[in-house]
Amino acid sequence: MNVQANVEKFCNEAASWINDIAINMRTPERPDWGLKALRAVLHTLRDRTMVQEVFHLSSQLPALVRGIYFEGYKPQDKPLKMDADEFLRTVKDRLGPGVDVPAGEAIRAVLAVLYERVSEGELEDLRGVLPKDLQKLWDQLAPEKSEMDG
Repeated sequence: MNVQANVEKFCNEAASWINDIAINMRTPERPDWGLKALRAVLHTLRDRTMVQEVFHLSSQLPALVRGIYFEGYKPQDKPLKMDADEFLRTVKDRLGPGVDVPAGEAIRAVLAVLYERVSEGELEDLRGVLPKDLQKLWDQLAPEKSEMDG
């Protein structure tokens, strides 16, 4: 197997996710914002999720996206307790000051890509372990079933 081709495949997969998130946020000219949204949303979701579910989702992520997902992860004392407002605030803080996108829009964009590329069953399992107010936020921001069917 050609190592260079394999690395290019991993890079192309991650770039595709990031570009699609930027497009979903209506900022296609800012793939850097797509990367920041991916990181902010995945890290906040990861930190609010039980360790077992973190690993279940990771198994369906491409290699470089999985690396972003686990970057800086400390599973002790997880999940962190946060309600929907704290979840939104945490995502916004993690987006950083230079990203002019509301937290809800970043979450919506990342969930849309997750629903395109991760099994719906895994996402429903993940949603199901969240507290009710975060499930409600998820439902408000996740793509409609008709959108997912194409």
